[in-house]
Amino acid sequence: MMHNYLFLALLLPFYVYAAPMQLEFLDEYIIPEKLTISGDKVGGLSSIEYVDGKYLLIADDAKNPRYFEASIEIDKHKIRQVKFEKSHTLVSKDSKLGFVDPESLRAFPSSNNIIWCSEGSVKYQQAPAIYLQSNNKIYPFNLPKMFDISDNSGPRHNAVFEGLTLAHSGQGIWASMEGALKQDGEEATIKHGAMVRISHFDFATKQLDKQFAYYLEPLVKRAEAKPDAFRTTGLVEILQINKHQFLTMERSFTSGLKDGGNSVSIYLIDIEKATDIKTIASLKNQQYQPAKKTLVLDMATIKAKLGSKHIDNLEGMTFGPKLANGNQSLLMVSDNNFNAHGKQLSQILLFEVKTN
Repeated sequence: MMHNYLFLALLLPFYVYAAPMQLEFLDEYIIPEKLTISGDKVGGLSSIEYVDGKYLLIADDAKNPRYFEASIEIDKHKIRQVKFEKSHTLVSKDSKLGFVDPESLRAFPSSNNIIWCSEGSVKYQQAPAIYLQSNNKIYPFNLPKMFDISDNSGPRHNAVFEGLTLAHSGQGIWASMEGALKQDGEEATIKHGAMVRISHFDFATKQLDKQFAYYLEPLVKRAEAKPDAFRTTGLVEILQINKHQFLTMERSFTSGLKDGGNSVSIYLIDIEKATDIKTIASLKNQQYQPAKKTLVLDMATIKAKLGSKHIDNLEGMTFGPKLANGNQSLLMVSDNNFNAHGKQLSQILLFEVKTN
């Protein structure tokens, strides 16, 4: 039984900022391509979490689901060292969970308890999932039927649970979809965006109890791209700031470009006046209020400041320790897909959070 998690949730840190917010780029660190720890290759880093003075980074690897424990030394607004110390297995070989595709991970402070999500595989009828893991025991959350895989409804392939953030209340977890459910409308294109759902799951019941709509921007139109270039976009990470506000990370990709084709933007959203849509089966032709949204940072504006001059496949975001000047740090990490699709970087970016 899960009798102790409400107690643990009360230990969560609270980050309270007033909008507007600015993110000032400080430093970049490139993780070596051939780095291994405990025989496991470091790569596919789809999320980053700072807890109890250490960093946890999930590996997007369906064949060997795992996460890494690392230390990141920050000194004088620079990343001095990144050291991967442990590799932790998420799913044992004798597990009955079936296929999992890890995408995001968050952790309870002062405990060994983690929450992580699997995107599953719509193409192969493998269901998405959200898990609470404690002492190697795994407890699934109960997903409503709207997330069931079907021909005419449910999630699209590679557009399911991609982001997680521990709720500011300490009573649950927020999980974000990368793309729109089939019943909610078309996928985002260059001409129009899409509505995606961000859902709150209660720790005590493991059930969905709140949900709001989020407008995903249209695909970034890259003038240098070929007409038949592969394009995709999605909401890849969320991070709650206070009761009503979150940071979100959107990544748009265009194939065949010299700079890798990734366009990433960070937004501040406010859900105070957003409609709870958990009982709305389809968002088509419905009246509701989505989250209010404000652009915080277009990563293209800082590309020249990076040593690599390259914005890679950023997918993870976490608040880190306080900087020497007392301001909050924020770190991002990119998923290099284990270089399965060509040369990519595992990069860690460091920012200073500034508020007016």
